[in-house]
Amino acid sequence: MCLGKKRKDGILVTDGDPMNHIMPYIMRSRSESVIYYQNAIEVTPIRDYIKKRRKQGDRITMFNILMASFLNIFVLRPKLNRFIAGRRIYEHKGFEGLYVVKLDLSDQAYESIAKVTMTDDDNIDTVAEKMKAQVELIRQAQEQKSDDKLISLFAKTPRWFLRFALATLRWLDFHGWMPKSLTDVIPLYSSVFLSHMGSIGGNAPFHHLYEFGTNSIFITFGKIYEKPFKGKNGEVEWREVIDMVATIDERICDGFYLIKSLRILEHFFETPELLEISPREMFKYMDSNDIIFGNRKLTISEDIKQRLGIGEIAPKQYHLIFEDEDLVDSTPED
Repeated sequence: MCLGKKRKDGILVTDGDPMNHIMPYIMRSRSESVIYYQNAIEVTPIRDYIKKRRKQGDRITMFNILMASFLNIFVLRPKLNRFIAGRRIYEHKGFEGLYVVKLDLSDQAYESIAKVTMTDDDNIDTVAEKMKAQVELIRQAQEQKSDDKLISLFAKTPRWFLRFALATLRWLDFHGWMPKSLTDVIPLYSSVFLSHMGSIGGNAPFHHLYEFGTNSIFITFGKIYEKPFKGKNGEVEWREVIDMVATIDERICDGFYLIKSLRILEHFFETPELLEISPREMFKYMDSNDIIFGNRKLTISEDIKQRLGIGEIAPKQYHLIFEDEDLVDSTPED
């Protein structure tokens, strides 16, 4: 293997459309390659699932469900788990999610970036445990966390040294020579960065991507609010939703692959019980057609429904007002 191609945190992608490998030379930065995707997610299925689990004595949060859903997407749709480094395409060797933890809602409260390392054997329960452990680590360690100590150390250095150090790190990262000890500590190396702004009463902003690190996807979620939908008979229905805004480096996959992946993600939001299955198990059930993620319909075998306690999955009798079919004039011309 040639020097500069092998990375400790990623596997070089050499197959696929040749144009994909040219794009990092045409669009050289994440800021230049960024695209945005916004969608409203109905929260009733998620809330119902949380209530059901809490009756069973399990504390599952909405943020746990969001993180576990993305784990499944990265395993089932691996192109979303890619990043660009040194003008080359790599796939992450693992599945890591970043998010900010603020210990209380005050301007002076301590905050830090949590990193959850997941595997394809994890499910909603193990993801929730890992996220809880990260919060406890931040609560107990605070300034003693390794990444916070490193950032504090660099922040105290002279400006000339900081510029030189970061330029050196960028050069090492470009050539794939960044030490693993640093990629593990610097909180910008991950599959996804999630920000649940709704937890502090905020809306979902359109975020940027960081030029440093390997994060190709940044997702923000907003607060719960009511949104009008068009019912089966044309009547208006008000439903509780949260906005999801995705900021994505378009060089990691094509548009069709992205939209199909995000549709599968919606199936997990609509049927959170599926998150009790690990992604590794999910592959097995998909191969046996016990679970089929269709473009508009999710099909689950009766055995799986019974195991997970899933009721009948009825097709949606409503959709957002002013979707494409509402905007197209279907009246034939004379």
